[in-house]
Amino acid sequence: MRKRMFIIVLFFLCIFLVSGCFENSTNPGSNSTRRQTNSEKNFNSTQIDISGIKSYQDLVSRCKPAVVGIAALSGRYQSIGTGVCIKKGAYILTNNHVIENGNVINLYLSDGRTANASLVWKDPSSDLAMIKSNIDIPYLPVAESGDYQSGDEVVAIGTPLDLAFKHSVTKGIISAVNRTISVDNDFGETALYNLIQHDASINPGNSGGPLINMNGQVIGINTVKVTDAEGMGFAIPVDTFKPVIEKVSQTGSFETAYMGVFGYDNQLKNIGKISNGFYIESVAKNSPAEKIGLKKGDIITKINDIDINFAKDLKTQLYIHSVNDIVSLTIKNGLDTRVVQIKLEKHPYSYSKPKAISIKSV
Repeated sequence: MRKRMFIIVLFFLCIFLVSGCFENSTNPGSNSTRRQTNSEKNFNSTQIDISGIKSYQDLVSRCKPAVVGIAALSGRYQSIGTGVCIKKGAYILTNNHVIENGNVINLYLSDGRTANASLVWKDPSSDLAMIKSNIDIPYLPVAESGDYQSGDEVVAIGTPLDLAFKHSVTKGIISAVNRTISVDNDFGETALYNLIQHDASINPGNSGGPLINMNGQVIGINTVKVTDAEGMGFAIPVDTFKPVIEKVSQTGSFETAYMGVFGYDNQLKNIGKISNGFYIESVAKNSPAEKIGLKKGDIITKINDIDINFAKDLKTQLYIHSVNDIVSLTIKNGLDTRVVQIKLEKHPYSYSKPKAISIKSV
């Protein structure tokens, strides 16, 4: 049997989360900005009309109002990033690493307004967060899950390097889909699954900004780039965050269900005759998975009656289910197949900036 090269990209020395972190010595943004006060509340947010887009210029002019520059302030320092409004009521999707250390979250809109935002939800394991403002921000539609493929043209809108460059636009194509990147942090390894690889230029400050298709729909959230290679950026796909948007739409909040397993697509490992499933590489201590005896080498092939063919399927099911749900797992290991029950817990958020990430204060 020929050896297979793992597609899991272990860029422990060259992955770069594309947010910027700077000393907060000046008031960011131009003097022409106007702050929206907390007393100004207008929730007549409307979905941006994306019908009949004729050119790049047309696409960008329509999409920009939904994109915000973000400055998350913590003492003398601020983390610079980007977000995109994806739901009525000024719900904004961004990266967790953009806002995780911020005591105050400031937004900078394309029309010159500024505003504050509050945290609604975060999931460090997927590097996603949702924040909410109290002002009118038009929102972009989100594409259907899987409605993208290699070769598709895409546009990235973000805040590279500094708020002075907010709403910068770059374009490129999707280079590949279903990429998995493993990163190391103070609590062990974590993985970002099912990423979209693209060559639209992204830089520190682009984190949390949208990757947009030519129909004006959000297909991903930009999160990392490879510093030692040109044209290798990665975005978290709509498949990952759409269940979160739907739950927030129903309840106004979201808690991430947690199992406590780290692994990857079994087809990369190619164990025996099993060609699909989620291969468990390690199990977190005191996690639900450890409590029921899951171990390295186990392969999850189903949650309840839903097939788990890839790691992305497992992540999607965890987003669909709720904390305290009890679900059935079909586990294969060699010739053995068993069904076990597991009670999902609230995610402990035991995550810090990956050691591989170099975010410097300047």
